[in-house]
Amino acid sequence: MAFDHQSAKDFIARTDLPSQPELFGINAGMGMPDFETSSQQSLVVGSNVVSFASGIDAKLRQAITDTSLFAQLAAARAVNNDPDPLKFFDAYFTYLANIGWVIQSKQTAEVNYEGDTLEVHKAILGVITSFLSPVAGALQAVLSVLSGLQNMNRNAPFITLFKKQSQHGNIGRFQFTCIYSDPEQGPVARAIAFSLQADNTLTQVLFFKLQKGKTNFRRSEGVLSIDAHALISLQSQLTTKLKAYHSAYIADTKLAPLEED
Repeated sequence: MAFDHQSAKDFIARTDLPSQPELFGINAGMGMPDFETSSQQSLVVGSNVVSFASGIDAKLRQAITDTSLFAQLAAARAVNNDPDPLKFFDAYFTYLANIGWVIQSKQTAEVNYEGDTLEVHKAILGVITSFLSPVAGALQAVLSVLSGLQNMNRNAPFITLFKKQSQHGNIGRFQFTCIYSDPEQGPVARAIAFSLQADNTLTQVLFFKLQKGKTNFRRSEGVLSIDAHALISLQSQLTTKLKAYHSAYIADTKLAPLEED
């Protein structure tokens, strides 16, 4: 389907977002970062870790960041308190598709575990590795962020933001999006979303602190192409609509890349 600029603008205008951003008690290190086309860059956008490969245009990075935030906020409002995390992800992908993203493939899988935290860690890392390994540099970018989430100061802004956005009682939901340039398709996103539902309260999501018990682990994977011109053409409107939310939901990870083997 061809992109309809006016329809996308109308869709953004009529989409309701939360009445005001949540306050997490963090200020320094928050907000839209400076983007550089020549650098690999990762940031936390709500519960989404977004990684850009080098060569992705700086203006497009900002547009992608805003569309991800817009889709998350709209999806959260749309599903409200629905306990099924995958309904949130379905809504998230739907909102992206209305503003210039094209869903090429999407699939969902579910696994139940009865055991300890390590089994869930291994399962999630295995899925991430399998899904992102075909894209040069994508896996390393995500593993670098995961390492930061595990080892850095727990009061770092992006860790606080990720924790607040990904934990909801005994339910956890979070996602990773890697943006890279395909020689034939142009900018492409590989997005993978996870939901966890435990029979005990989650005390930490990602490198989880789970009490021993049953855990329902589901994932939703998607490959999306990006109409760069379309997203950039919506940037002004998105910035206006999301300005009040930038400093509450976006944090630069500022992590050094992992060394290649």
